[in-house]
Amino acid sequence: MATQPPDTPHDALFRPLLSDPGDAAVLLREQLPTEIAGLMSDDPPRLLDGHFVDAHLRNSTGDCLFSVTLRTGRPAFLYVLLEHKSTPDPRTPLQVLGYMVRIWERHVREHPGDASRLPPILPLVLYHGQAPWRVPTSLLDSLDLDDDLHPVVRDFRYTVRDLGRMAPESLSAAPHVRAVLMALRIGTGDDAPLDRLVEIVAALPDNTLLERQVIRYILHVVARLTGADWHQVAVRAKPQREDAMVSLAAQEWMAQGRQQGLEQGLEQGLEQGRTEAMRESVAEVLESRFGRLPQATRDRLSALALHDLRPLLARAATAPTPEAVFDESFRH
Repeated sequence: MATQPPDTPHDALFRPLLSDPGDAAVLLREQLPTEIAGLMSDDPPRLLDGHFVDAHLRNSTGDCLFSVTLRTGRPAFLYVLLEHKSTPDPRTPLQVLGYMVRIWERHVREHPGDASRLPPILPLVLYHGQAPWRVPTSLLDSLDLDDDLHPVVRDFRYTVRDLGRMAPESLSAAPHVRAVLMALRIGTGDDAPLDRLVEIVAALPDNTLLERQVIRYILHVVARLTGADWHQVAVRAKPQREDAMVSLAAQEWMAQGRQQGLEQGLEQGLEQGRTEAMRESVAEVLESRFGRLPQATRDRLSALALHDLRPLLARAATAPTPEAVFDESFRH
């Protein structure tokens, strides 16, 4: 079984919100057009396994698939695409159609004989890039058609909510949902003054996974944030939990530093391995010609770096004595 690529920071922030049925219901009803939200029953949406939908595009997009019940009692799918690209992607109408086809294909596999009674899919794109979204919201609008053909082609339309163009207070009536969406905007270039960070952190429920995820996200995307800055945010947003907020930031920064250290250590280990291999190659060539090397010769080899050992390997094949291999004036 192929492993799935890890979530992006955006996905890791967004998924806990949509994993909660209550929060998902709030977010989806607020972001869907009124005429679509009004068709949904009061039953909360049910999160389904949607990883199969964009397996080939996991590094650039996040997706959530819900099962919802309409007021008529009929089922429907609600597919939410979190669009991370810094600029709108003109391929989105085609991609959304592909996702819809894969959702229907899985439905038919799980419900043989239902191919002629497919549940409707309501696609919703949540975009938080910097540039305004000007991509067609229907595949029909992307087709090079004569006007006479328009009535023949069915319309596959999706809804876009451009979070970056909305006033912060209009993002959501629920403070913690609004905080997540505000944090997302910071991750794609929105200004992140301390006042905004205080507003976001203060709205988060204490000591919850959502709180930890949002804070980790802020620490990840706001590169210029210092320890002193974060202490101000903690004191102003949650003075009663100041120590916990500072401790969480310290742990996150330590984890990031440890990862960087591991990567540096790995590179250093590879360099040492290459150096040792080159040193042994020079010694083996010399010993094949002159027999066991004196310890003094081995000590001199051990003191050399990789770039100093490379020319010695060529000299070792023709040097008149083991010591001559260290003579830079010697040419083989």
